[in-house]
Amino acid sequence: MKIILNIFCLILTLFACWFPFAYHHSSFDKKEIQISHILTDTKEQIENVQNQIKEGKSFEQMAQDYSKDDTKNDKGNIGYKSRGTLVPEFEQAAFNLDLNEVSAPVKTEYGWHLIKVNDIKYYSDKESFGKKYFVY
Repeated sequence: MKIILNIFCLILTLFACWFPFAYHHSSFDKKEIQISHILTDTKEQIENVQNQIKEGKSFEQMAQDYSKDDTKNDKGNIGYKSRGTLVPEFEQAAFNLDLNEVSAPVKTEYGWHLIKVNDIKYYSDKESFGKKYFVY
């Protein structure tokens, strides 16, 4: 009986230590990314833009020249976005990019996109969580 009680206490202690971490673990991988994009109607148009960027033209200039939405006035800048705020195809492509990387063409209900990540910010609650539960 004593062994069972010790095992139960061990499990309870591990759970008590693990629960705050598990409860807040989703904050560890959350981030905001500053995104720019170029939106066109056809795959051929976006591939043409992609080729020009590969040849050295600026993403921002290409957004001003070719994008069909209002972001072209801001050089394609959409601003900071977090997960769950974009259409799924766009979000999946954007959150898999590294800083300053340009995506392959992405098809959404709005048309064809090239996406660029300009900045990445990690949520600060990761730091506050560490200060709250751990002594440094």
